[in-house]
Amino acid sequence: MSVINSKKVYLEMEPYKTIIKEKAKQGTARYAKLMRDCTRLYKGTLGKSGYSLIVETDGVDKTLHKTEDVTQKIISLLTPAERGNKNYESLLYTF
Repeated sequence: MSVINSKKVYLEMEPYKTIIKEKAKQGTARYAKLMRDCTRLYKGTLGKSGYSLIVETDGVDKTLHKTEDVTQKIISLLTPAERGNKNYESLLYTF
C-alpha cells in the first residue's frame, strides 16, 4: 500500500507557494482559486502516477499493512509537469 504526505506535496506546488508568498487569506476569492488549482494539480498528478491506491500517511495502520511512502515520487512527477506547462492545463483539468 502506498502512503503520501499531502502537506509536503502541496508545499512544492507553485499555486500553494503563491498563497504563502501573497499571504492569501482563507475565505478570499484569491485563496479559493489558488487552492482549486492546487487540488486539480494534486488529483491530476496522482491520477497519472500509476499507483492504484494511495492513502494519507496517518490513514493506515503500519503494523497491519506493508507501506511504501511515495511522497517524493509524486513530487518528482509534479515538478516536471509544472515546468513544462506554466498554466498547468494538462493536469488542472484532468478530472
